[in-house]
Amino acid sequence: MTTDIGEIPLTNMANVMLAVLKAGERGEASAADCLARLRRQLAQIHADAPIEPGLLEERVAIAIGELASAGLLEAAAQGRFRITPRGRTVLAEHPLGIDETVLAQFRDFGGARSAPEGPAAESGETSAAVLAPKAYLDGYGANLAGRPRSDNPYPPDSNEHDAWDAGWFESLDEAEDSQPEVL
Repeated sequence: MTTDIGEIPLTNMANVMLAVLKAGERGEASAADCLARLRRQLAQIHADAPIEPGLLEERVAIAIGELASAGLLEAAAQGRFRITPRGRTVLAEHPLGIDETVLAQFRDFGGARSAPEGPAAESGETSAAVLAPKAYLDGYGANLAGRPRSDNPYPPDSNEHDAWDAGWFESLDEAEDSQPEVL
């Protein structure tokens, strides 16, 4: 019998987000690095309750997506991320945990844009990020977490599907752009 993950110390979202930010603070990190960090912490407090397979991994992926959408993480190499200056500030201000109440202060978190901005908006075009901002941010975070494009949870003929893909590819492009050019 598995234990409800909410009952296990260190597995609530505030602690998972904290673990993700701290992993990114040490340099480029991956979802696997965050999972290893959480599992070490759980072992240190002797929390050996069985956790449903995939549940902790899902929480880490969600945390990476939400932290990226708030501008606290940025893409690095494929499937890797690093903390941003904004992330360092938030980590210093909230050393005991980061939850959605902390993230809500950032205009870009959760796709809270009230209207499209930039060249696409001026020309009348609509992008996937404007049509379905949460799905876009979820896709962006999924790539940062190292999840494949095939993990897109939305129906193929929906705006959300297209937005998720656009976010996933944007994260991939940013990671490739951050790589030094090899001559």
